[in-house]
Amino acid sequence: MKSIFKIIKATFLGGILFLAPLVVLLIILEKGYHIIQKVTLPLVSNLPRVHVLGLALQELFGILLIIIFCFIAGVLAKTTLAQKLILKIENSILSFIPGYSFMKGINENIMGIESNKDLKVILVPTDAGWQFAFLIEQIDENNFTVFVPDAPNPWSGSVVFVEKKDIREVGISQKEALACIRKLGYGSKELLKNRL
Repeated sequence: MKSIFKIIKATFLGGILFLAPLVVLLIILEKGYHIIQKVTLPLVSNLPRVHVLGLALQELFGILLIIIFCFIAGVLAKTTLAQKLILKIENSILSFIPGYSFMKGINENIMGIESNKDLKVILVPTDAGWQFAFLIEQIDENNFTVFVPDAPNPWSGSVVFVEKKDIREVGISQKEALACIRKLGYGSKELLKNRL
């Protein structure tokens, strides 16, 4: 009974952590839409009241401006100056938010965004057997920092330090490992075939 409650709690918290970035994105887009709508209102107020797909011209113009703004921001984000600024903000502020770096790396991988910190999926030994882990960084020639996620909520887990001899590379993606963890190991038969 206690383990069922623990699974329900972990799944619920995992759902919250999965939905939180989406909610933040929706809030940002909604706020941006209202700001842009105030800018576009004077521009389109003299135009005829035209509706396309149930949206007024003003709303369509606002959505178009948001898309253009996001595209321009994406182009600017690739510049060296912007990357240095983002790195400085991440190192000075965002790195203190628990799990930020890990979630950022995972989300970039899931969305297909290239990342310099692509986390390698490995297996590490535990008292109960081998467990999925993500290689965070190499400390020295023989020691590594790894994150061992919990199941079914991979956003919580433990940071452990392991020796090179205790690391088993499996050659699977973060997305595949996370899906297996969320499904309590279902799919591991095919995923880890001839790798254990």
